[in-house]
Amino acid sequence: MDSKNKIITEISSVVENLSLKIVSLQAKVDQLCRSTGNCELIKKAHKDLIPKKEDDSGTNIDALCKEE
Repeated sequence: MDSKNKIITEISSVVENLSLKIVSLQAKVDQLCRSTGNCELIKKAHKDLIPKKEDDSGTNIDALCKEE
């Protein structure tokens, strides 16, 4: 049971680190959007780079993007 708890803790740590990186990247994307004034191009790049399939990960990237 100890090894199971260790694995769960490691996975939780990885998920937390990834979540922090997502927040950081989103802030950079938002900054880029504001500084260039070209939000539509940035949103199009998001759609082109990250296919939206709700059933794959359950995460909709557009829901993470802030409207300016």
